[in-house]
Amino acid sequence: MQGQYCNQTVELLSCGLSRNNSGNGSASGFFNQSMLSCWNNFVTSCLGDEEMKIYTLEILRVAEFLTVSAENVRLRPVNNSGNSSGIDLMCFARYGAMPSATLHDFSGNLNKSPLVINSPKVGQWYISILALNLSKETGGSQSNVSKVCYSLELQELECPLGKAGPNCLSERYMLQTVLRKDSTPFESYFLPYGEKVMSDAANFLLEPLLSNYSFGGLDTWTYFILDIPHGAAGGNLHIRLTSDRKLNYEIYVRNGGLPSLVNWDYYYVNKTSNSHGSMFFALYSSSEEKADFYILYVSEGTWNIALRNLNSTDGTSNRQTTMSVSLERCPKRCSYHGDCKSALDASGLTSYSFCACDRTHGGFDCSIEIVSRQG
Repeated sequence: MQGQYCNQTVELLSCGLSRNNSGNGSASGFFNQSMLSCWNNFVTSCLGDEEMKIYTLEILRVAEFLTVSAENVRLRPVNNSGNSSGIDLMCFARYGAMPSATLHDFSGNLNKSPLVINSPKVGQWYISILALNLSKETGGSQSNVSKVCYSLELQELECPLGKAGPNCLSERYMLQTVLRKDSTPFESYFLPYGEKVMSDAANFLLEPLLSNYSFGGLDTWTYFILDIPHGAAGGNLHIRLTSDRKLNYEIYVRNGGLPSLVNWDYYYVNKTSNSHGSMFFALYSSSEEKADFYILYVSEGTWNIALRNLNSTDGTSNRQTTMSVSLERCPKRCSYHGDCKSALDASGLTSYSFCACDRTHGGFDCSIEIVSRQG
């Protein structure tokens, strides 16, 4: 329910495998993929001029894109021309909150073309449909009988397990959580499932896991997915890459959906091109052979790390790069110049950590030496 008096219904969309999706996973010209279709249980909805209807659906898994379309758009009663092309059937989509014409994440006129959301975030989405120009199309009539009717359909494209990216040809790995011994709660490191990775080490070799598909012959993408539980949201995500030669990877990180060149929360390309301007990004080491940074106070949910391998045509068989992903309470163990403390947030459910530095050091990680007045 929604509205000032909580008397307006938010209609829940039902989702299931598309009828056009064959058993071997072919949908709308995409192969080895699964297409989920979502629809309104009442099939047909009708709106008056400037009337809005809100729908909701939950995306459970990482998806390539979400398409919102309106089928069988028609007037009731039918106008003299029988033409509904002049009506604007506006769609506003928003992640995690109610959308409006002035506050939304995505928008489009469904009577002109479907709305396509690339790499939608996992979680609850809200979609509002607003009818405009209805009175003008019906000859200026303001009668309440004049309505526009439509059938709303959503399609969610998912890649098969272990695949992601354009045409689902890139490799995707789910990282398993390995708790650290003799550490504070929720401190852990993450390793890919599979026989290619040694289970007794926090680092894993990157090259055997890379995608061998080159999109456009320029680069390849490899995706790693990990889950941060609610109580661990106050921790810091530590990502390191170390190579025996010049590092040939760009790193893009996003919460909820797959990152790309245009859609990310944090990124690292080199020492001068990264998310250094963000207060939640701390770069510790950057060289031609190494990248070492923290994402501070990561939020709960699914996090996606994408590696863009540049100039993949040169081959990676002779290159050795190790990757490390870990969740730590205090960055760099407070640089061994302080103690790691924790405090609960207002809800009492999430523990945030911070460094209590000694008298001669400061900074959020105690890495800044404080010079005394005499010094």
